[in-house]
Amino acid sequence: MSDNKFLTVMAIFDDQTQKMLGYLQQNIIDTAGEGTQTMGIPFHVTLGSYPVSLEDEVVEKIRSVAAVTRAFPIKLLGYNSFGDSVLFLEPTVTNELLSLRKSFECDYANGFEWVAHATLFCGAENRVRQAKVQAPSLDFPIEASIVGIELGEFFPPRKITRIDFEK
Repeated sequence: MSDNKFLTVMAIFDDQTQKMLGYLQQNIIDTAGEGTQTMGIPFHVTLGSYPVSLEDEVVEKIRSVAAVTRAFPIKLLGYNSFGDSVLFLEPTVTNELLSLRKSFECDYANGFEWVAHATLFCGAENRVRQAKVQAPSLDFPIEASIVGIELGEFFPPRKITRIDFEK
């Protein structure tokens, strides 16, 4: 990556799931302390990332994909982590989610292998370890829905567009 700004295409969860994940995240922050996760953006599964120079093309692609995509159910299976740096909820990888991922399969920002996840907490190893231990017990799986696509620019975060799917 040649510059520290990039675009991210995100599959957005429904409002009820947003509220539940917000509550869960706040509970984790209250016990583990502030993290480094980006706040103020919707909870999501990242589909891909692009250079900022492609903003117009990515917006057009989002419009065309969203025009033929309907909201779909997904399950959150449980907590998982990337070592001791990121705590997340792991969603089922459905055919619908894979189809969305294929539409936006570009990993400009970091080049890591794609892993479907909804980030709850990031930070120093000791805080993430504490977050793992202190995370509230939930009855998994949790029923959720993917209801749209949002495009944002990072860092700092800037919302560019959001298109909700037909229900």
